[in-house]
Amino acid sequence: MQYVTASEIERIKLRANFINGLAIGVVLIGVFTPITRAAYDPAMKGDVFLFMALSAGVCLVLGLSYATRHLSEML
Repeated sequence: MQYVTASEIERIKLRANFINGLAIGVVLIGVFTPITRAAYDPAMKGDVFLFMALSAGVCLVLGLSYATRHLSEML
């Protein structure tokens, strides 16, 4: 049986918090920024909107997969 010290537990928690913050940042910048720009910019053309929707989808998948993969490795 392997024992984990309190300092190792705290390191794991801090690392998980940092990775969670990175994932949240990717989702916020990549998903919500284009949505708000599309909502407040009436002059946006359709081809730009398609690119923004695709990049938002990619950022959402990257943020969720990054957090899920790294946080599951810590457990």
